[in-house]
Amino acid sequence: LSNLPVIDGIEKNMKLELFHTEPSRMALLNYGNTSSSSIWYEMEYIQEHQKTNPLKKGHRIMQVAFGSGFKCTSGVWLKL
Repeated sequence: LSNLPVIDGIEKNMKLELFHTEPSRMALLNYGNTSSSSIWYEMEYIQEHQKTNPLKKGHRIMQVAFGSGFKCTSGVWLKL
């Protein structure tokens, strides 16, 4: 899994807790490398499965997606 070192590096360098990267790890485990479409699998995981830090009204989610070459995108979502 070539994406796992990227997730590990982001977690380490941004000093994130495991629950922050759990949705990315689970999307990689369940669906493989889906590139930018993985953000939707991660969002579903956060809403349906994440029990350690459930999504509540007013929470913000920052998602960063990397593609081949120099492709990168990000988004910030607000739970209404």
